[in-house]
Amino acid sequence: MDIGYMVNSYVSLGYELADAIAKVSQDIILFKISKSSLNHNVTIKGGVVMHNISKNKRRATRDIDFDFIKYSLDDYSIKDFIEKLNEVNDNIKILINNDI
Repeated sequence: MDIGYMVNSYVSLGYELADAIAKVSQDIILFKISKSSLNHNVTIKGGVVMHNISKNKRRATRDIDFDFIKYSLDDYSIKDFIEKLNEVNDNIKILINNDI
C-alpha cells in the first residue's frame, strides 16, 4: 500500500487533507478487518457506513465506529484484536499509544 498515493487520491477528489488522511486510515482498518481471522466479529457503523453508501464528501467522518460481536471488550481482547489485524501482510502496523 502506498499511503501517500492514497491520501493524494482523496485530496484530488476534493477531500480536505485531514479528511483524506482519516479516510485512508479507515480504508486500512477496514481492509485489515476484512482479511483478519476476526472479520466475522466486527460490525462497522456510523459515519463510515453512511459515507460509503452515499459517496457524499460531506458525510466523511474522521473516526471509525465498530462493535464487537461475541468478542470480549476487556483490554487483553482489544490488544489481541489489534495483533490479529497486524497479522495481515500489508507492511502496515497498528499501535496502541495510550491506555485503553
